[in-house]
Amino acid sequence: MKVIFLQDVRGKGKQGEVKEVPDGYARNMLFPNKLAELATGGALKKLEEAQVRYEKENEELKKHVDELLRKINERALEFTLKSDKEGSVFGSITKEAILTALRSAGLVTKERVEIDIDRPIKAFGEHKIPLRLRGGITGELKILVRPEK
Repeated sequence: MKVIFLQDVRGKGKQGEVKEVPDGYARNMLFPNKLAELATGGALKKLEEAQVRYEKENEELKKHVDELLRKINERALEFTLKSDKEGSVFGSITKEAILTALRSAGLVTKERVEIDIDRPIKAFGEHKIPLRLRGGITGELKILVRPEK
C-alpha cells in the first residue's frame, strides 16, 4: 500500500515521503496513530502544493536571513568595560549582553540568533564572534571592547 508519511517514523520514512508499506502495517499502525495517510490522487496533489509553498517560504526566509547577515557584517558592536590603571579588566561581556546589543541596535528583532562563545569576553580589543542564524546560515559579528573612561 502506498502511503504519505505525515510524521517521521524511524526506519520507515520521513515526513512528506511517499513510500510503499505492508497493508497491515499501514492499517494497524500508521493510520490509527495518524503517522501516514493513503496516497490518493488528492492527497498527492495536496502534498505537492505544500512542498511548493514550503520551498517558496524557505527561499524568502533565506533572502531575509542573508540580508540580516549582511547588516550584521557591516557593523561592529562596541562595549566598554571598567579597568584599573594596570589594564586589568573588571566585568565581562556575555552572550545575553551581545544579544541585547544586537536587538537595541536594530540588527535583530525576533529572529533566532545563536552566539557561539564558550565563555564571556574579558579582554579589550576586537573580537570576532561566530553566529548561527535560522536556516543554518553562519556568520561573524565584530565586537570592539574598549576601556571605560
